[in-house]
Amino acid sequence: MAMRKLAAVMAATIASAAMLTTALVPTATAQSSGSSGVDVSRALTSSAGEADSRAPEGGAKVVVFGDSHTSGTTMPWRTDERGCLKGAGSWPEQLQANLGLPRGELIDVSCSGASINSDGFHFSDEVRHAEARGAIGARTEHIFVQLGKNDTWGSGVNLLESVQTCLFDLGAGCGDRAIASGKMQNPEAVTAEHYAERVKPVIDYLKYYAPNAEITLVGYQEYTPRGGSQVCVRLGGTPLVKNDAPALVDFMNRLDMSIAGAADILGVSHVDLRSATEGHSSCSNDPWVVGVLDARTDMLAGPWHPSHKGDAVTAGILRDRVNA
Repeated sequence: MAMRKLAAVMAATIASAAMLTTALVPTATAQSSGSSGVDVSRALTSSAGEADSRAPEGGAKVVVFGDSHTSGTTMPWRTDERGCLKGAGSWPEQLQANLGLPRGELIDVSCSGASINSDGFHFSDEVRHAEARGAIGARTEHIFVQLGKNDTWGSGVNLLESVQTCLFDLGAGCGDRAIASGKMQNPEAVTAEHYAERVKPVIDYLKYYAPNAEITLVGYQEYTPRGGSQVCVRLGGTPLVKNDAPALVDFMNRLDMSIAGAADILGVSHVDLRSATEGHSSCSNDPWVVGVLDARTDMLAGPWHPSHKGDAVTAGILRDRVNA
């Protein structure tokens, strides 16, 4: 009975996550128009969703690239000019408010479902979109990049598909057997060298066209403990635990370390959000990660995504980075 309840709840969680990271990402047509034939006369969208004029001559002060962990999943939702989902109170939105930046000085082109170069809008698509809006240039001082969770690593499946295998394919499971069958990502493929190789062409492009900007790779906050093989999501007031998910825990650990290592390889900065949010996962006493109908966080938001509080912590860390 407990396992059936866990499976049913996790299915609802996956459906919610799928809706936020798959169903609402731009279509292939939108990607094409967003990455090449952009109408540069269209207004920018600020982090708060308000129409902006183009960025000041020579670029915006702060430019943000990322996926749904950047763009936010908290209701009320909106979509930008590309059809990308944006949540209320995302960390770029809070960062803009914290810094007191006027419209056009912080440009957030993150998009739910985006990846480095796997599915959804690619990192390069986001950069082209920002550039077409005049956001990148000599005036740009800070560029923040938070990507990698939606990419495929060592197989043709992404994290969402790996979670589905882990929970519902009892034959494959959540470990070596699932990895060997190609039904889960291979954590061993997530290395600093591989991450750096994937982002390097776009990072080099940004270094060239925003020569005065500090580029920072932003990690993800804590979603699973660093040790063991346990994953957990909270349903209302009840923690639902799966103890035998070593491949998922290993993936989270390796992605975190790879982002940090890639920053060193590429000669850019890094922000370790996982350490800064340690002890605040979904099933902790003070969660900064959204569960399922967990009143302690945001009731209507993407499960296993940052809550408004989690985004506030990120915004505070990055504010201090900008003001340093």
